[in-house]
Amino acid sequence: MKKTYQMSLFLATVLLIAGCGEDWKCETNGKSMYSISSSGKLGGAAKGCSCDEIRSFELKQFGKVDEEALKRDFGC
Repeated sequence: MKKTYQMSLFLATVLLIAGCGEDWKCETNGKSMYSISSSGKLGGAAKGCSCDEIRSFELKQFGKVDEEALKRDFGC
């Protein structure tokens, strides 16, 4: 039982460290906002965009910012 726990802890640590190696950068392209990782993976805006970047993008695209949606969707 102890060996299983140690193996699980080891695997969890390896996965955590492996996931920390990617940096995400915020990108905008026309009417789209997304994130791109250092290895080229694409992801949603929440992965690499700051609240200020998302807020600025919304203001530019829609002329206003839905603060409730920012808080709900991005924790801003």
